[in-house]
Amino acid sequence: MNKRLGSALLAIALTACSVGQATQSETSDKAETEAEISSPSEPKLVEHTAFKSTFVQPRNITVWLPADYQSDTTEKYPVIYAHDGQNLFQPGFSYGGVEWGLDETAERIMGDGTARAAIIVGIWNTDERWQEYAPQKVIERLTGDTSSEWLGEHPPELKADAYLRFIVEELKPFIDATYSTQPDQANTLIMGSSMGGLISLYAMAEYPDTFCRAAAVSIHWPLADPGSPISMQADAAMQAYLETSALNPSKQVIWFDRGTETLDAAYAPHAAAMETWFREQGWADDRAIFRSYSGTDHSEGAWAARADEILTFLLAED
Repeated sequence: MNKRLGSALLAIALTACSVGQATQSETSDKAETEAEISSPSEPKLVEHTAFKSTFVQPRNITVWLPADYQSDTTEKYPVIYAHDGQNLFQPGFSYGGVEWGLDETAERIMGDGTARAAIIVGIWNTDERWQEYAPQKVIERLTGDTSSEWLGEHPPELKADAYLRFIVEELKPFIDATYSTQPDQANTLIMGSSMGGLISLYAMAEYPDTFCRAAAVSIHWPLADPGSPISMQADAAMQAYLETSALNPSKQVIWFDRGTETLDAAYAPHAAAMETWFREQGWADDRAIFRSYSGTDHSEGAWAARADEILTFLLAED
């Protein structure tokens, strides 16, 4: 195992991109948020620190507002919910000091008209990243040997259902009440990389009336370390779960991608199996989009390089 691949494996197995959570109280008062939005001509970041939940542990929420956003505007914006929020906008908080640069990319493509203006909600991860991002009902379908080098003899307590309840029942209502949003399903979007890609797909399947589009970037199809007993069952377990879900090609669109280097090199057979399954289920190639980026690896830098394509996809209108 080379050093870069080892680092990628360690990142996913443990906290991936987690940093210590802030201890300040949650900024949940709308008036305080509006006070932060004082200069409407430039994009800006608004921090909601240690945002509380009854379902999962507190975490930071970073909200990116597009240029010319004003809290009293009559214009309403679509919202992208993005996992691993500390990796998206600021290198000082991101894994390995490399960020997606999602704010700069969004500002550029929204400014030149390539994509419509939107709000991006960065949801920071915690030290329970795998537990929250691993698709719970998929993992529960695994049988026999579920050991893993990453996770040990058995997977830890699963919290993805609780994490999605946090987003849908707590975070989204707060965002819709605090900011000028279009709260309907057609304008509620979700994205993430690696395990964040898995939870984005899972969100679409669990809440098809809430989420319209998802970008599953370098989605970690093996569920755990490639070659583990878990990974050997991963495709069949995912397909069995999706067959029972309400995922709907008539009102949902999903982007799946992968690179070809480091950890992403293990994804090709899984992606092929999953693309075949989606096509057999009636998903056209413009409803379940599968992309491969030759020569790219499993890193924030690689994802940043195609962030313009990802955001343009998410913000397209049917």
